[in-house]
Amino acid sequence: MIPTPLKAASCTERPVTTFVSSVIGGYQLSEPDRFPHLLKTGNIGLYQVDGTTRTILNWPNNNPAWIKPSNYDGKNVMKAMISLWNNRAGGGIFEGGVSPALTPHLQASHYRTFADSQSGAEFKWFSAGWHPQLVMLNLSYTDEATPFPGSYHNPSSEFTDQDVQDTTIALKDAYQRTGAKLVLPYISNGSRGHVSDTSETDRHGNPGLGEHIQSNYETDPYYKNSRKIAIAAGGFGIDTPANIFSTDAYYGPRHSEMFRKLIASEIQWANKNHLTTVVFMTIFDTQHGKHGGGPDFHFMDGVQKEVNYLIKAHALPTYWIVGQYSNGPENTNMPQTDTQAESITQVATWVANHAPNSSPPYPELTCSKY
Repeated sequence: MIPTPLKAASCTERPVTTFVSSVIGGYQLSEPDRFPHLLKTGNIGLYQVDGTTRTILNWPNNNPAWIKPSNYDGKNVMKAMISLWNNRAGGGIFEGGVSPALTPHLQASHYRTFADSQSGAEFKWFSAGWHPQLVMLNLSYTDEATPFPGSYHNPSSEFTDQDVQDTTIALKDAYQRTGAKLVLPYISNGSRGHVSDTSETDRHGNPGLGEHIQSNYETDPYYKNSRKIAIAAGGFGIDTPANIFSTDAYYGPRHSEMFRKLIASEIQWANKNHLTTVVFMTIFDTQHGKHGGGPDFHFMDGVQKEVNYLIKAHALPTYWIVGQYSNGPENTNMPQTDTQAESITQVATWVANHAPNSSPPYPELTCSKY
């Protein structure tokens, strides 16, 4: 069984529903003079991926995309970020991955780890005083079951029965290791299962990838295990690069709209079941199509279109995240300043001021204390 989240102190103010995140230039989120307008909204918290906890402490000198500031001290940056953000939005949100550090009781042969998730650097942040109450968990399973026999996949919806069991273990571990009060998995961070129906097969013969039929998350049997995991966890995260969602550049016109409708149906189903949903709107370089990795010169436009689409679809998530998790190139939409066009902080300021949300099932988890 998944532990029942402990209830934090009651929230007398409006809970924070917008979060900001950055891997490249993440240290800039320790410098409040860069984004006074964003802070002034009062509706902003820190979203910290495990890759950022690692790179802030240990500068990646072998990455030409990173320009090291003079006199840089990772430990001091960490302390400054904790000081700035710890009392905002319940300490913010941490995103980690299944790994020996975060999910020690999960059988190692059942998943694949990445350098970021294996570092354990997040626990240095926790011991330094950072205490996020909400944790997002990336799942990366290796399955023996069809349609991916023996292959690694980062599941968007292709959860097997074994994945359901493994997620139960992973969530329990993440609660115990982080002390968080709510742990949610990402269930929609890949492309393969977003347009699906069990009556269809893809070009590789895999079932349920829906080349021609619009899928609805609530009714499609292909998502049975995905829905089980969401109910057990109390919600889920959805990774939607804004200009993959808002344009037809990635999937093409027909399938892009099917993708948008499916994402909306996921949120609608979650809201009907009083679950917590987290939508991460990241950068995507539409100039280079499917190879786009940034910079995103239309990030603001893509985010605004995604928000407005979900408003019209009556599919508002609980929380919005604005950010990027790219490791290059150097001009990939860093936080910079909140007056810099297409910067993470400028776009987050718009979201904090203008993007509505569904009512948080646990508003106390993202309440600010000053």
